[in-house]
Amino acid sequence: MKLAAGLVALAIHSTLPSPAFANEGTGTGQIHVGISDASRTLGLAFTPPDEEGWTRNGSGTSTALSWNAESASDNRKIEAYMTTLDAPISPLSGYIRTIKRNLEQGYASSPGFKISALQVSEYPADPRCAKIHLLLEARQPAADGQRQWSEQYALSCGSLQSKDVGYELRYYHRYTDDNRDLGLEAKANAVLDSLSIEGR
Repeated sequence: MKLAAGLVALAIHSTLPSPAFANEGTGTGQIHVGISDASRTLGLAFTPPDEEGWTRNGSGTSTALSWNAESASDNRKIEAYMTTLDAPISPLSGYIRTIKRNLEQGYASSPGFKISALQVSEYPADPRCAKIHLLLEARQPAADGQRQWSEQYALSCGSLQSKDVGYELRYYHRYTDDNRDLGLEAKANAVLDSLSIEGR
């Protein structure tokens, strides 16, 4: 499990090596990541925020978009990537329990962050996906004494036919108390709800 700086790589996943494709650029058109070979094409697509200041890096089976990355008190990131599943998505209830258990166990021993709120539930728009809301509080305050937070909304999905293939789309905001965004959930949902899984 990847815990550094509030980023969570769910322990049920590992990196998926494969021939890959991805479109380039940081415009507001759809961004695609995925794999393609002679027999199949698998991937995901999403629409990035229609806002100034986002930069993109990465291609192939993963990509990341960052906003105000140099700020320790107010920065955002979107990550999209493909994975190899270590746990099945069916039944989805078991998949959800695995995600929740791994997060709780991982952060229980994290020296940097503790869980303040965690919800993992079915994603009504797609039966292949679980939706995650994770709010982490840093165990140490910022230099000015404010509390530090890492808040994340994510979709964790799997293929119903290609049993080992997984998809992740995450939107997170790292901030101090003064920079909490009451509109964060709506902004994250705009990105998550644009998810399209290419291939089954």
